[in-house]
Amino acid sequence: QVQFVGVGATRSLLRRITEMQINSARHCNPLTQLPGNVPIYEYVEFLLANDEDFHVAYCDLNHFKPYNDMYGYARGDAVLQMTADILRRHSAPGDFIGHIGGDDFVVILQSQDWQLRCEAILADFDLEIRRHYPTQALEQGGVYCEDRRGHTAFLPLTGLAIGVVHPDPAQCIGHNDVAALATAAKHQAKKMPGSALFVSRRRASLVLAPERSASVA
Repeated sequence: QVQFVGVGATRSLLRRITEMQINSARHCNPLTQLPGNVPIYEYVEFLLANDEDFHVAYCDLNHFKPYNDMYGYARGDAVLQMTADILRRHSAPGDFIGHIGGDDFVVILQSQDWQLRCEAILADFDLEIRRHYPTQALEQGGVYCEDRRGHTAFLPLTGLAIGVVHPDPAQCIGHNDVAALATAAKHQAKKMPGSALFVSRRRASLVLAPERSASVA
């Protein structure tokens, strides 16, 4: 049964749609064309205000700066675009993909199979990143480069770390609480070897809870 909640002028509706499109375009990342910080924050606030159930996957590339330094920004940009394409490929129609900046991305998932999607993202990333390295690096399993102190160090191939949180709308005041949760989960994922998925059980930034993790080879 359809119920009408109000009446509005078509011109006003079109104006509002245009304003939303302009706002989204203004805050899009120019490289990946994904929404940036402002649309991400606004969407999180909307989900919290409407008591929606959602997971946030904070995605960050490992050893990306050395890759940029060694192979150049053009190839680094290609890796970022590849990452954005993989996120799009494995997101459900109702999911939200954002590009925070640099090599940091976020996926806001409302699909029930969110963990399978994250695992598929990691598997595809590890497969496709190999196309962006020369044969010698692939045979070595990484590259030799200078660290900040000028010492030669061996770094494995660039991987993807994903930290996932399940915010509680009753305990998270706003997007800052959700960002704090997601950042903490991402840091845990980056401590794990290779491309990895870390799923946090903490649902509010001020509540301490046990953690569980899952790594993906």
